[in-house]
Amino acid sequence: MDSDIIIVREEMHYRVLYGHLRLAGVLSTTDEVCVDVKGEGTLKIRKTRGGMSVKKKHHQLPVL
Repeated sequence: MDSDIIIVREEMHYRVLYGHLRLAGVLSTTDEVCVDVKGEGTLKIRKTRGGMSVKKKHHQLPVL
């Protein structure tokens, strides 16, 4: 889990508040990273063709 990245949920997507470069750097070496989201626990952010997404239950929500 990477604590240098801060992500919050906004309606139907997630937004990176802090650590954009850290997140990009980690995802350049691996396909996913675990991040703690306040109020939601630990989520996996995955690198996809269309950008980054969070798989939550049966939905994939984008990360902006």
